[in-house]
Amino acid sequence: MKRILLLLALCAAWGLRAQTVVGIDTPAPLREPAAGAPWTLDDCIAYALQNNIDVRQRSLQVEQRDVELSTARWSRLPSVNASISGNASFGRALSSDNTYRDNNQTSGSFGVSGSLPIFQGMRINREIEGSKLDLEAAVQDLRRAREDVSVRVMTLYLQVLFTRELVGVAERQAELSAQQVERSRALVAAGKQPESARYESEALAANDLSSLAQSRNELQLALLNLSQALNRESAAGFDVAAPALDSLSLESLRRLGSVDEVYAAAADERPHLRAERLRLRSSENNVRIARSALYPTISASGGYGTSIYDGDPDSFWSQFRHKSSEYVGVSMSIPIFNRRATRNNIRSAQIAVRNQQLALTQAELALRKEIEQAWYNADAAYVKFRTAETALASARVAFAYAEQKAEAGRSTLYDFNDAKTRVEKAEADLVQAKYEFVFRAKILDYYRGEPLRL
Repeated sequence: MKRILLLLALCAAWGLRAQTVVGIDTPAPLREPAAGAPWTLDDCIAYALQNNIDVRQRSLQVEQRDVELSTARWSRLPSVNASISGNASFGRALSSDNTYRDNNQTSGSFGVSGSLPIFQGMRINREIEGSKLDLEAAVQDLRRAREDVSVRVMTLYLQVLFTRELVGVAERQAELSAQQVERSRALVAAGKQPESARYESEALAANDLSSLAQSRNELQLALLNLSQALNRESAAGFDVAAPALDSLSLESLRRLGSVDEVYAAAADERPHLRAERLRLRSSENNVRIARSALYPTISASGGYGTSIYDGDPDSFWSQFRHKSSEYVGVSMSIPIFNRRATRNNIRSAQIAVRNQQLALTQAELALRKEIEQAWYNADAAYVKFRTAETALASARVAFAYAEQKAEAGRSTLYDFNDAKTRVEKAEADLVQAKYEFVFRAKILDYYRGEPLRL
């Protein structure tokens, strides 16, 4: 019996030593700026990754896969069970000398048994390998969820910056309109313009103030959308830091490369492609698991048992020792015919492999299409940005001439307002083109596997 227990203990120690700790990526500690301080893009992304529901669900899936891997590894170890029973018999019953007598007696038994798998057609090793692949695929799914959240946060962050610059454009236009009101009043007082010119300029100034109020409201809504995407409790006091995006820094973003270069980097880095490849390997491993049912299985078993009777003249511990028995054994199960269930399981696993191959091909084609679209969009956005810069420069020159004429009273309010409107539109177009280019360039960086930073 001691030899059996020693054997089981050695097997358990070997199984524990063979088990390795699986490293699971954990997000960085929660960071939140001080109250009233503006949030950077890194702050927003870090906070979102800690609080996003989908990311947290994916993390739980990784933990579940890790538990399944642990279960597969522990299946190598022996199973040990103990049993204790007590009986009370009345009338004829089996006595301690193995004969039946007419008497009332109580008896009890104790036993310990264990079994150890020796050969299972390599099923255990393949199940462990499959669990490892499933865990790695779950980790890649978690990475993809984090990247999707990061892209969404960056999009909303850029929307805040975009609307903030539009507020600046509206403020400048409102200031110009206020200056024109003062100018019109002076010209009317000097008799150089009719009284109606003053009222027209005041009406235009009121319209610009209305546009300014609308722009500020859109900025608050953009901040609210970003705050809610971070799963913050309230958007009160929430603001973001504006990075410096001058022409030099924007020029540095224009690292388009070629479509093939971006795809080559993305094919190795994209988590969803890695996950699909891991699932393909797992499905191929499932075929080998199904085939393991074709092989015999061998297992070893051993046990110890004893019994006691209240009518026996020997003492309790004496019976416990003298009536004990031990056993060891080896059994083999040979599959002969199971109504073709094993063969059909193998065929089903092979079909799953072909289906996963198609899923991987579809993911690769979709990624190629996304990268081509992103590359051409980024190239067009850069051209649009440079064109908007030229258009704004020309519109400002034209407005300067119109402003000089207005100061001298040699132009109508319509001409001044038309030139001002053209400048306003050119500024808004430039702001839109700038942030569209930043977004498109960062999307290409995302496909290259680079961090999303401004």
